[in-house]
Amino acid sequence: MRVLIIPPEEFVPQRNHFLGIFQYHQACILQNAGYEVGVLSVTQAYSIPMLAKSFLFKLTGKETGNNTDDLSLKQLLALANNKLFHQDKYIVEEKVGDINVFRVEGFYYMAPSDYTNSYGWIKAGLAAFKKYVAKYGMPDVVHAHNAMYSGMLANAIKNIYKVPYVITEHSTWHARGLIKDRRLHNLMHRAYLKSHGAYAVSKPFCELLATKFSGAKFNYFPNVLDPFLEAYKYQTIEKDAGSDFVFLNIAELHPKKNHKLLINAFAALKKQSKYAHAKLWLAGSGSEYDAIKAQIENLQLQNDVIMHGLLSRQKILESIQQADSIVLSSDYETFGVVLIEGMLFGKPVIATKCGGPESFVNDKCGILIETGSETQLTDAMASQIDNSTSYDATVIRNYALEQFGAASFLKKIKEIYPN
Repeated sequence: MRVLIIPPEEFVPQRNHFLGIFQYHQACILQNAGYEVGVLSVTQAYSIPMLAKSFLFKLTGKETGNNTDDLSLKQLLALANNKLFHQDKYIVEEKVGDINVFRVEGFYYMAPSDYTNSYGWIKAGLAAFKKYVAKYGMPDVVHAHNAMYSGMLANAIKNIYKVPYVITEHSTWHARGLIKDRRLHNLMHRAYLKSHGAYAVSKPFCELLATKFSGAKFNYFPNVLDPFLEAYKYQTIEKDAGSDFVFLNIAELHPKKNHKLLINAFAALKKQSKYAHAKLWLAGSGSEYDAIKAQIENLQLQNDVIMHGLLSRQKILESIQQADSIVLSSDYETFGVVLIEGMLFGKPVIATKCGGPESFVNDKCGILIETGSETQLTDAMASQIDNSTSYDATVIRNYALEQFGAASFLKKIKEIYPN
């Protein structure tokens, strides 16, 4: 079967291998199982208002302050002509591992906005699809990740080429109320309704989407474990009595991840002398870096809260193995992949009821708490230290493999893809 995947963001580009990583994991599993997998990766750059402004500024000898300043007037006109009439010039094919990827840089046309972006995104995606088909043939199914804009592109492909598609929804935009434009909402709604199947990565998320898109049915289809981690030789690591108890948080440093809550809860834990050996590791980068660093310093936790920055997959693996518990303090999550990665290595977890973890965190593998509750988070951390021997690492690992391993994923895929 030939499967074409359309991610909502760039597909593991050289500058950031974590973009599109969930789709990459799925693509690798499909490819290894004998599926023929391709990917369309769409980005956008420039708009008519931007190029018009740059043209006028060049005529008057002014600088626009963007990357068109280095272009001559002739080059600027050529750029506008190519963007408007020669989309093929911005399509490149490359391999990411064994996956054939068609990358296309689309045009915004109008000034960027959530709704108007869709036109250029879909037009660029259709051009890349035509190139893909010319070389590899028509796919049997398109697997779009998120209705905006991947599902909308999949719907356009179906309308023209009659190729069926499924949508897996991951985006936190829905829970955060960020879909403001009714026209955009309607385009997404149509994409769900016209799909062969619409899926979401957690059960609460399915319920939320059903309330927002009437008539559309959403089924639970969880994320999958990184095959690199699943293939890694598993062994338990024995720790000396009295050694540090390490809580590990791996997340973008973004307000929705609520690191402020986590650090305050950890500070409250450290006020109890019996938990003096507790440590908190933060892995990730993002806009909240300076605020988090300042909070740690203000609470005088520099020796107990370690900011590791953005880690490679190998370093993530090593950090998970060295940690005693994985903790997620987010206000919004559609799933929580880091939790199942920790569970794969037998680690108990702590997670907020933020829209995703409720689907799979239970008493045997961890603790669920209410979002925003500092007291509950402190108590959960204390409980996991006090009852660390009550968790069975093998049971936790087996549960993660059964629910989110490659074999489970492939079984579900056979059920959702059209025959």
